[in-house]
Amino acid sequence: FGSSLVALPLLLLLFPGQQIGITTMLITFNVVLNVLLLFENKGYQLSNIKRVFPITLTGVIFTIIGISLLKNINPSTISYIALGLLIFAILIKLYHMYFDNPIHLKPSLPLQVVVGAMSGFGNGIAAIDGPPVVFYLTGTNADKVTFKNTFAMNSLVMGIIGMITLLINKLYTTEFFVYTIALVVFTSIGLFIGMLISKKLNEKAFNTVVVLILMALVIKILFF
Repeated sequence: FGSSLVALPLLLLLFPGQQIGITTMLITFNVVLNVLLLFENKGYQLSNIKRVFPITLTGVIFTIIGISLLKNINPSTISYIALGLLIFAILIKLYHMYFDNPIHLKPSLPLQVVVGAMSGFGNGIAAIDGPPVVFYLTGTNADKVTFKNTFAMNSLVMGIIGMITLLINKLYTTEFFVYTIALVVFTSIGLFIGMLISKKLNEKAFNTVVVLILMALVIKILFF
């Protein structure tokens, strides 16, 4: 769920002020990433969508809304939204690293609608749909396999709708399409390397590294 959280601030360094192009790149590459994750975990069953259907449906609607607002949103506003989502992700990580009493949420329609709206809007304007869904799945005590597969399937559906909306709004450009292909190729390589390494990593050390990276990105957005 952290792929776009890491990629967005770095891409803003490479393409300052070109938020529309960055969002088209990230939405497209997230679709490929989630397809690969689903195949790796054999998680491409429709049951993964049924578990969180209100989240996915609301997320799709707000993805379309977010993309339609892209042309009118100041790039600095998007940076601050990304900042908020980064801080949210850090707090979730720290909570689960240092507290033994996990958050317990009762699955409900209103909660899923709110989570879906936040996730979809984040996806539409910055391709960051992860933190609200992660919070929900963690809070409702989804096991590791269910967590990964449900999250990937939900993000895949929103990503596909996002790509279609981008095409309808003619937001794809040849320049950023070429950049997206390069991003997908090297992300796929990194993904497979990450799959191999992750099986050998100590989870506590891994989580510490992740938090430090996210904190570094927060500092980058605030001061650079």
